[in-house]
Amino acid sequence: MNKYAAALDLGCGKVALAVGEQTSSGIRIVSYHDAPSVGIEYGEIVNDMKVEELVRSLVSQTEAELQEKIDRVTVGLSGRGIHCIDDPEQVTRPNPQAYITDEEVNRIIRKRFEENPGNGEQVFEAIPQRYGTEDRIGITRDELVGMLGRQIDVDFKLFLGRRTLLERRRFILRNCGLAVDRAILSPIASARAVLSNPEMENGVALVDMGRNSTEVAIVKDNIVRYVAVIPFGGESITGDIKNVAGITRDWAEILKIKHGRCCAEYAVENKKLLLKNENEAIDGEMEISLLVRTVEARLSEIFDAVRYVIEQSGYASKLTSGIVITGGVCHHEDFIQLANAMLGQKVRLAAPQGSIDSSSVEDAFDVYASTAVGLVLETLDPMLSHTDVRSGVTAGAGPETGAGNGTIFGDDPDAVPGERPSGKKKRGKEKKEKEDKGHSTSFWGNLFSDNDKA
Repeated sequence: MNKYAAALDLGCGKVALAVGEQTSSGIRIVSYHDAPSVGIEYGEIVNDMKVEELVRSLVSQTEAELQEKIDRVTVGLSGRGIHCIDDPEQVTRPNPQAYITDEEVNRIIRKRFEENPGNGEQVFEAIPQRYGTEDRIGITRDELVGMLGRQIDVDFKLFLGRRTLLERRRFILRNCGLAVDRAILSPIASARAVLSNPEMENGVALVDMGRNSTEVAIVKDNIVRYVAVIPFGGESITGDIKNVAGITRDWAEILKIKHGRCCAEYAVENKKLLLKNENEAIDGEMEISLLVRTVEARLSEIFDAVRYVIEQSGYASKLTSGIVITGGVCHHEDFIQLANAMLGQKVRLAAPQGSIDSSSVEDAFDVYASTAVGLVLETLDPMLSHTDVRSGVTAGAGPETGAGNGTIFGDDPDAVPGERPSGKKKRGKEKKEKEDKGHSTSFWGNLFSDNDKA
C-alpha cells in the first residue's frame, strides 16, 4: 500500500479506519469507515477478540473499496493513564568546534524514547519545548542548528502511559496481518485535524469530548505543550439520565440525543416526555426540565475539569486563540453558550475542514472523524508528533520486523516497546529527585476511582 497511508482510531464510541494520500493540493482522505465500538473502555482494550473482529471488518471494507491491500496502519493511543512530565536534558558535545546539526538534535530526541519510567509505563512522545547552549537559553530548534557550543540543553515534555496500551494494539493488529507503522497520541492527532495554523502558533487548547473521556491538548508556537485525559464523556451524561429517570440506557441515550439541551433556563417547564415502545406501551417518562438540568450538570462538571487542566498546564493566560472543541458530545443544543460561560475563554466547535483536501470523502469532514483524520495527517506530514526523527518509526511503536536504520529496538520484532536496552546510562540524580517530588501531571487519573465511571 505504498500510495496510501492508513490510520486506525480505536475509540470508545467507535472504531474508525481512514486512508489518505498526499496530493499536489494537500492530503486527501480517500476512504473512511467506522463502526460502533465494542470491547474498548476508556481508551483501553478489554476484549481483544471483539476488537479484532471489528478491525478485520473495517479492513475488509476498505480493501474492497480501494482494491488495495492494507499491511500497515498508524494507530491512535488513548487512555486514562496518559500523562506528561518535565524532563530537562543536558548533553556534552564531543566536538564543540563543529556546528550543531539536525541529525545531532534528532539523536538527542531519539534517546528520550529509550527512557524506562518504570511502573509498567513507557514514553509515547518526547517533545522538545525549548533548546539552549551554555551561552543561550530558551531558543528554538531553528536557532540552535548551526550554532557552536560545548553542550546542548533541551527541555523535554515526556508523554507517558501504560505499556499495555500499545502492546494490546500490536497484538490485535498482528493477528489481523497488520503492522504498526506509527503510534500517535489521540489528542495530538485530533489537534492536528481541527486546529488552524494561526491557532497552533498563537496558543490554543483542543478539547476532544468522546464517549468515555475528554482529552485536552494544548498547543502553542506549533508545539504540543500539555496533554491530559479526563475520565468523563458522553456516556457519563447518558448514565446520569438513566439513573435520574429510572429508565434503560437505550432510552437515556435517545433522550440525550434528541432533547438534551445544555442550559436549564431554556427548558420548557411542566412538560413530560413519554417513552413508548413499539407496542405503544409506556416504558417510562421524564420531565424536559429535569432532563436539561441533568445534562447541564454533567457538562458543567466536565467543563470544570477542563478549566482545571488548562490552569494546571500553566498556559491558561497564553491561549490567544482560546479553546477549540470537537467530538460527538458537542452536538447538544446551547452547547457553545454553556462552554463559553464555564470556560471563560472564546470557544469554537470544530471538525476536520481546512486540514484536508476538499475532494476527500464526505465522512472525513464529520466531527466524529477528527482523530482518524489527524492520524493520517501526522503519518503523511508530521507536524505535532515526532515521527520525523525516527526514520518513519514513532515513539514506542517499534518496527514489526527488523527495520534496521533509525529504530531503537534493534532487529528484534518482539522487543518490548519503550524498554531501555541494557547498559544505557540511567537518568541523572537531579531528574530523579524532580520526579520523586511529583512533577507528573496525571491529576485526573489519580483523582477518580473506578466507581466514578457512570
